[in-house]
Amino acid sequence: MADRPSEFTLRVDDAERSFRCNQNVAPSALVGRLRHLPVSVAVAVTAVVLVITARIAHAEPDFPHHPPVACLALLGVVLTVVLAERSLGSVRTLVIGVLAPTLGVLGTLLTVTVGSALGEAHAELAVGQPLFAPSTVATALLGAASAAMPAQRRWRTRAALWTVVLTLVLFAGHGSDLARALATLLGTAAGAFVVRRASRPGGPSTHDTVSARTWVVATLIALGAGTLVTPVVPDPDGVLSVFADAMSDHAVVVVGFLLLASAWLVQRGRRVGVYLAVGVLITLTAVLADVFLIEPMTDDAVQGRGIGLDAIEWQVTLLGAWLVPAIVLLAVLALRGTLVRGRFRAAADGRDAFVGMLRDGDAGTLGHMGTWRGNATWTHPGGRGAVAYRVCGDVALTVSDPACCVDDRAEVVSAFAAFCERNGWVPAFTSVHEPVRQILAAEGWTSLPVGVESVLDVTSFDLRGKKRQDLRTASNRADREGVRDEWTTFDALDAEQRAQVETICTRWATDRRLPEMGFTLGGFHELDDPDVRLMLAVAADGHVTAVTSWLPVYERGALAGYTLDVMRRGEDGMPGVMEFLIARTALRARDAGLRMISLSGTPLAAHAGAGSLVTRGSLLVARLLEPVYGFRSLQRFKEKFGARHETLWIVVPTPLHVPRVARALAGAYVPGLRPKHLWALRQAHRAAAR
Repeated sequence: MADRPSEFTLRVDDAERSFRCNQNVAPSALVGRLRHLPVSVAVAVTAVVLVITARIAHAEPDFPHHPPVACLALLGVVLTVVLAERSLGSVRTLVIGVLAPTLGVLGTLLTVTVGSALGEAHAELAVGQPLFAPSTVATALLGAASAAMPAQRRWRTRAALWTVVLTLVLFAGHGSDLARALATLLGTAAGAFVVRRASRPGGPSTHDTVSARTWVVATLIALGAGTLVTPVVPDPDGVLSVFADAMSDHAVVVVGFLLLASAWLVQRGRRVGVYLAVGVLITLTAVLADVFLIEPMTDDAVQGRGIGLDAIEWQVTLLGAWLVPAIVLLAVLALRGTLVRGRFRAAADGRDAFVGMLRDGDAGTLGHMGTWRGNATWTHPGGRGAVAYRVCGDVALTVSDPACCVDDRAEVVSAFAAFCERNGWVPAFTSVHEPVRQILAAEGWTSLPVGVESVLDVTSFDLRGKKRQDLRTASNRADREGVRDEWTTFDALDAEQRAQVETICTRWATDRRLPEMGFTLGGFHELDDPDVRLMLAVAADGHVTAVTSWLPVYERGALAGYTLDVMRRGEDGMPGVMEFLIARTALRARDAGLRMISLSGTPLAAHAGAGSLVTRGSLLVARLLEPVYGFRSLQRFKEKFGARHETLWIVVPTPLHVPRVARALAGAYVPGLRPKHLWALRQAHRAAAR
């Protein structure tokens, strides 16, 4: 039996063959895909021709004589056309891509003409300026395509888009910037009208509104980027372009980078980011007040002759330029409490309420792990459910699925994500099952497989058949040697048995070359729980030789089964003792009328349906850690019981959050990991090779 390839190995081989096949995509298939994107193909060909003929050097009025900027703008047009055509269709993309920029340019031309006729200074300067730029088409189509995106991605895309567009309007202030803003507005409105997402019925979104943190960060980015852009663009005439007139060139660069740095820190919930933003804004407000308000008021010419209409307009512009950083400063001071990352405190105060929700709702097979020490509990304001989580750094890692009814799952997930954002944490739904992943994926979240759970249907489980030969052998051997199974709890053990169980568990952990893993992997301390059942292997002389622990699984108020957690074998445990204990537990569960038992999740195990790159990455990490933690051998062990496999996912807001979440996961699972353990891992590989 040991030499036969397991189902796990066969799935890995299938994934590798699929990867090799995907590398040889037939040219005809590529041509077939391009036929569905005629507008994109035409735009791409046109862009290539323009680049080759060098006719785009002055295409971007904000950055003339900068061909690389024009090339990037043209590339943005191609990418947004592809995005819009895939989500909106060819005809709609063509109509919006032509009409929105055209109407934006015509509207700007009308505004400039009327304003210059009335003697408005900004309009007079805009007369004769080019009004069209390739980026106008890109921003209009991106605004339109955002309507077809999931809610979270839609809000993030629009926030970034409008931050860039309004920054150029307020700081560069050219006619093309106003045309770009109008085209973006028209494109966004057209996309919303076409998709009709705003009126489409559906469940609660994880991001129906933009948070105060997002507004503050976007404003700081706009001020910082605009301050840096002003010295670069020719003849800036935006309302806030006067920032550069009040400072030296070096000061402009310093202020711009400091504002961008403060935005990055505030986004991560750092207190130092709030202090930095306040300091820069106070300095900027004081400098602008001195240059634009105090000095003009002391000018003898102004006091003696008064000021004309043009001067009044100029002074109003200067007053507005001073008010902007002043208002942002007041907003940062008023919201400083919500901008700083919240403190995480693990407490057992809400354990009883969480256990009640576990029993009444449907928290999945891993829900009871949320009651362990080191976790905190967030409860929905309306009492619809609860989420167990743990914060590592600035990442809030949930402990499997939320404890709530199925119908309330989307609302609980949405409210918890908003709670994390208010505290400056990145929400990461860890080891969740497919229903939770689908809810978040519909909102644009990124999901990655992190393991496989083996779930056994005990209603039809027995030890007959060739596939259960190992289980029958272990059970028969236990009967011959006088080893019995004992179904009990930790409280019911006498002092001697408790000591034996502790010895087995602690000796197993001591023998590991790396620290014992935690978070969703229990140890000896998690056995002392009245809701946790123990299945012990007791020898003929009465001493304990192996330990397994089982967590309760509830569905809508009724006990549905158990989940395997601790699995430890003593030095004198017979071969096959774990197969014996798990098989006896399955039979007990069947006789008790339960539906299932879970053999828990195997981290980093490859599974069917995973992308080839993810599969290979999981296999690589599992291979590196195999000599110490034995993930692959554990998965092969579970294959003996004929359980079905369910993917466990980690779901994060965007792909950019994956590295931060990966570091947080490493800290949660192996908090005691040190550089010295890398040497121990190397020694373990050498020993395995020998």
